[in-house]
Amino acid sequence: MITNGWTSVGLTPTPIDGVHNQPSRITIHNNDNATNVYLGGANVTITSGLLLLKEESYQFELNPLEQIYAVSDKVGHVISWMRQPI
Repeated sequence: MITNGWTSVGLTPTPIDGVHNQPSRITIHNNDNATNVYLGGANVTITSGLLLLKEESYQFELNPLEQIYAVSDKVGHVISWMRQPI
């Protein structure tokens, strides 16, 4: 079952879509047209994270129980996501 939604991130690492018990593919889109967002593990920062440029998307394959976090230097930064089982 494909699921989708949006997440508001800010100055502290925020989980994007929780943890799932099966392998999945997740697409993450930076909805903001002015600010970048940074992706990584639970300790991601704006200096250590994978850069997701404004209005750009990335796709990841996740193993069971893996989770991606996002952080921004802007409070209320909205990203959208879509998850698909594989």
